[in-house]
Amino acid sequence: MSFDISMEFLGLNEMQKEIERLSTESELKALNKKIIKRAGEIGLQEAEGQIRKKAYSSNPMKSGRKGSRTGQHAADNVPKKGTTQSGNYGELVGWDRGDTSPFFYMKFHEWGTTMHKPKHFMLDAARPTYQALKEIAEEEYEKTLKEKLGG
Repeated sequence: MSFDISMEFLGLNEMQKEIERLSTESELKALNKKIIKRAGEIGLQEAEGQIRKKAYSSNPMKSGRKGSRTGQHAADNVPKKGTTQSGNYGELVGWDRGDTSPFFYMKFHEWGTTMHKPKHFMLDAARPTYQALKEIAEEEYEKTLKEKLGG
């Protein structure tokens, strides 16, 4: 139910190769981290919007199991965390299957149960996020190339 924002593009290869040639490894990692963080914020906003549209209760004190109610909406508590794996920064937006937080039930809305169809709000949030990631990367790579080439 969470989605991972990481960098992998087709069509930006030439620009990326030129930046790799002109930048140090630490500069490149910092640039990619900046791009991922910007896209992560968009992903978070998209996820919140999808939850409000598809799995939103007008009164959180009346939804959920008695004793487990937090008085807050899940849309206001979407987790987002940054991770570094194999030296590459990425961000995870949403709940994973093992989540035990007060909003763990959102995974049932996303994947469905035997009684309810899945709502796929995180999947629907991921699509525009990946498009934004590509646009942000293009913008940041162009800006960096101009700086490096003195333009």
